[in-house]
Amino acid sequence: MKLGIVINPYAGKGVDKNLVREVVEKLGEVKLVAQEELGEIYFKGAEVVRIKRTFTGEDTKRLVRLMDGKVDLIVVFGGDGTASDAASAKPKTPLLCIGTGTTNVGKLITPPDFDPEKLEVIELDALRVIETDRLAFNDVVAGNTILATINGKITQIDAEKFMKGEKVRAKPKKFRGRITVSEKRIEGIFGNIFVNLTSKEFLGKGSAGGLAMATFVGFPAVVSSVSEPLVVAEYTKEKLREIEPIVTQTVSLDYNEKVTIEANTVISADGNPQVYGKATVEVLEKAVRVLKEKK
Repeated sequence: MKLGIVINPYAGKGVDKNLVREVVEKLGEVKLVAQEELGEIYFKGAEVVRIKRTFTGEDTKRLVRLMDGKVDLIVVFGGDGTASDAASAKPKTPLLCIGTGTTNVGKLITPPDFDPEKLEVIELDALRVIETDRLAFNDVVAGNTILATINGKITQIDAEKFMKGEKVRAKPKKFRGRITVSEKRIEGIFGNIFVNLTSKEFLGKGSAGGLAMATFVGFPAVVSSVSEPLVVAEYTKEKLREIEPIVTQTVSLDYNEKVTIEANTVISADGNPQVYGKATVEVLEKAVRVLKEKK
């Protein structure tokens, strides 16, 4: 199998060279590799794909587009955001996204200890932020903070400052917002607004509320507003008790249907800030092909 390799050395706590080699040795021969610390230093002798660097997610997208169709598989090392960057290039070549970031919880991610004999190509739905043509496979979130790793510790940072290239710790703040789906509207003061793809993991769990019901009847996504900030790394039992009860309101989202989020805060896709103030999100069916282990 001919492989293309893209590595984000800035995701999470960084990338372990031994981990990279172990993953690749299970798969095949490296044909294309991204330049410099994005892969070249790991695989001498492979053809190097070079771009003019911007040190943003656009680098990953451009590298994936340049590799698309020239290899059998594109292997991406990084977190949820890096994986979403790669998928946002909308390649025809399947992706294998190995989680080395802060959270690694998105549907794109495959754990590095996978069994190569159990891998299969599956097609995943995605959320698309129309204004930036960015795909998300975990969630689209309105809120002033995102999660990041600083000095080896997961914490929340200022999303607006991160858009300007600054990584600054910040406390989550409530904001005024409005959600519009067709004729339905939710307005108020929120801690976060989420757009999530539905999951069969919630089936049969009535206590999961609107997300479970939307999954049960077949909606691909749900929009929810929550009364308290949930993008927080330092919650403890005591702090959570202080802010409870948490109130959630949900609206189901179908294919070919859009949700507009208006809020005086940042709107992020899979942990990557996209726009401030307003975004329109839709659900794309079978947006990308990825390798995952058979269950």
